[in-house]
Amino acid sequence: MQSQVPELIGVAAAAASLYAAQSRTIIPLRWAAIGANLLAMIYSLLHGTYPTFMLNLLLFPLNAWRLRGMLHLVRDIDIAVKGDMNIDWLLPYTRPKNFKAGDIMMERGEYATAAYYVVAGEVEIPETNETFGKGTLLGEIGLFTPDGRRTRTVRCKTAVQTAEIDYDRFKELYFQNPQFGFRLLHLVVARMQVGGEPDLRRGNT
Repeated sequence: MQSQVPELIGVAAAAASLYAAQSRTIIPLRWAAIGANLLAMIYSLLHGTYPTFMLNLLLFPLNAWRLRGMLHLVRDIDIAVKGDMNIDWLLPYTRPKNFKAGDIMMERGEYATAAYYVVAGEVEIPETNETFGKGTLLGEIGLFTPDGRRTRTVRCKTAVQTAEIDYDRFKELYFQNPQFGFRLLHLVVARMQVGGEPDLRRGNT
């Protein structure tokens, strides 16, 4: 029986790898991959296959790091949904983009390809004479509109620093974890309901 232990460990490693390969969501995939890495390292040590051991030794911290990042994302989204509509949880997935005073950040009728979070500065909507500043999320609803076009023009009143996240990144996060998509929709709907009237702080661009 003792001689069968290495083979059983090998079978378990293979099973964990197969589960990871067919998993449709990222968190179960990472857990399975971590289990497969650990079992494969044990199996490789018992059989003296050191190249395989080294490969899994390198993959183990990578999978653990990616799992940690996704768990933090889910936690931060939960906090954002239940809290004060703060969307700082998205910042690690954005890239900085700066605008000069007078620049058009978004133009009514153009195709929407990204959302922006105002880090510093002020923007205005010429159609409504409204002004918004730091902490405003702009344009995320464009991801869900049927024709994908902007409904408002946004112009920079001052120099503006933003954090940009394109819709492809939104979609990537959704497919990595469907809970992200659900909570993003929850956040968008909650923003639209605040105050009863749509405005840029609720993504009406």
